[in-house]
Amino acid sequence: MKHILPFIIALATLALTATSCGGDSTKEQTVVSADVEEQNTQLAEALSAGNLKAASAMADSMSLFVDDFTPEQTVQVLMAFLTVHNDAVSKKERRRDLETLRKYVDVYDIALSVNPKDTRAAFEKAMRINPTVNFDSIAQSFREKLTQYDAIHDGSLITDEPQQADTVAADTMPASRQNSDNPADLPLELRPAE
Repeated sequence: MKHILPFIIALATLALTATSCGGDSTKEQTVVSADVEEQNTQLAEALSAGNLKAASAMADSMSLFVDDFTPEQTVQVLMAFLTVHNDAVSKKERRRDLETLRKYVDVYDIALSVNPKDTRAAFEKAMRINPTVNFDSIAQSFREKLTQYDAIHDGSLITDEPQQADTVAADTMPASRQNSDNPADLPLELRPAE
């Protein structure tokens, strides 16, 4: 994973070249909006500069338009999420990591459902640049981690800290007062307001 930065720079260059050349367009390809193209450029710059906070924000924003992605943009966003995942793991930020895993899997699934042939071709092209990045196996691994987490935590992202209870345990009162209906029998701090 230490060779990811040169890979990201190569992908960013490839994506910028592909979007600027225009080349042949088929009926299946959608014209990419100016917003997504601008975000694509900003994402490439943030990744090449090592600004993970900006790259994460750009990838999040771009992931709303997965249907309009070119295959190269899909690869770039997936690489951004992979970089954020690696950073979150190294900093032991579990919640951020889990959110990133979910985003990666969502973008991966949507991109393959919208344009499987061209997206797979972009995955293969990216693997020729960096053979250590296999988008399919990464998606499978992330999906397994999410399934394990969901099984343990019932599908919710919870904080690691236990929540404080708002009530007083019944065993803190003497047994003679636990079943009393008379507020005067309760300690002063447990009596209802008058």
